[in-house]
Amino acid sequence: MKNNSILLVVAVAVLASCSKTETVSQTQGGTIGFTNAYIGHPVESKAVGIIEQANINEFIVYGGYNDMTHVFNGVSVTGTAGSDDWTYTTTRYWVPGQNYKFAAYAPSAVNGNGTIETDFDNGALNFMGYTSDPLNQNDLIYATATETTKNPILTNPDKIQFQFGHLLSMIKFTFNSGFGNDITVTVDNLKVSGMISQGNYTGSTQTWTMGSNTVSADAAFSDMAVSEAVNQASGNTSASSVDFAVIPQTIVGQDAGVGTKVAVSFDVRVQDNADNYIVGSRDAGVNVATTLPGYTWIAGNRYNYNVTIMGENVNLFPIEFGTPSVTPITDATFDGSDEVVLPTN
Repeated sequence: MKNNSILLVVAVAVLASCSKTETVSQTQGGTIGFTNAYIGHPVESKAVGIIEQANINEFIVYGGYNDMTHVFNGVSVTGTAGSDDWTYTTTRYWVPGQNYKFAAYAPSAVNGNGTIETDFDNGALNFMGYTSDPLNQNDLIYATATETTKNPILTNPDKIQFQFGHLLSMIKFTFNSGFGNDITVTVDNLKVSGMISQGNYTGSTQTWTMGSNTVSADAAFSDMAVSEAVNQASGNTSASSVDFAVIPQTIVGQDAGVGTKVAVSFDVRVQDNADNYIVGSRDAGVNVATTLPGYTWIAGNRYNYNVTIMGENVNLFPIEFGTPSVTPITDATFDGSDEVVLPTN
C-alpha cells in the first residue's frame, strides 16, 4: 500500500534553561558542603527519568584548586530533594587563599557513556562520545561553580549550590483523530529514526559537536504511552509516545538535499462504533510514514509533534456532497378554471 504523508505540527514546550555557571559568593570557613541543587523548569515524563527539582537525589562532583580532580574526582553527593542536607563520604576541607572550581552532573548512570574530560582552565567538564539512542535513555544535567577562599579563613564558607541545566532535548509524538466521535483509532508500532545519536559536549562553550552515528530504523525509538486516539470532542485522550531524549541538533525536511532527516512511521487501525475494523485488522494495522519538517532541537526543550490522522492517510475516501440542484416551481396552465368567481350580494 502507498504510504501517505501526514501533517506534523510542532508544539514546543520549555523543559529547562541551558546550563549556567553559578558563582558561589566569597566567604570563609572549614568543611566543603553542598546544599540543595536548583534545576529549572521540571517536566513530566514516563520514559526518560527526568531529573526535576522535586526528585533530584544525587549529583557527581569534580573540582579543586589545582585541577578538577584533586579535591573531588567524580564524588557522589546525595540528599533529599528540597532539603539542605547533602552529604558525601570522606569530608574535604577548604584551604585558605585558593581559587576553587567545581563542575557537576547527574545522573550517575551516564558514567561509562563515552568519557568525561576535565578542563580546569575553564572549570568545566566535557562529555566525549556521549550517546543518546533507544538503548541509552537518560536525562543529563550539568552545572559549574567557583569559590575563592580568604586567607585566613575565619568563618565557614557557604555551601555550594549548583544551578543545573539540561544538556539534551526531548521529543514526543501526540496522535489525534480526524475521524468522527464514534470512530476509534489505534496507533502502534511507532518507529522514529535517522537522528544523530552520538556527539561531544564542550562544557566551556556549552556546545555539542555532532558525531556520525545515527538511530537506525531497525533500532528506532518506539515506546508508546497511550495507543488509542479517539476524537477529543468525545472526551477521550489522544494517543501519545513517551518522551525520547536526543542530542540537540538541526534536522532537515524531506526535500532538503543534504542533512539529517528523521523518519517517522506507525501503524493505524480504525474501528466503527460497533468495533468493526474499517482500516486494518485485529492483527495488523495500515502503515503510515513521513519525514519530520526541518527544525533545530535546542538543549532543555521538549518538542511535541502533533499528528492528526485523517481517512485520506489510510486510503479511505471521504463521503462528499456536490453542488445541489433544485427542481424549479413551474407555473401551471389551467384548463379554463383559473378564473375565480367572487360571490355577489
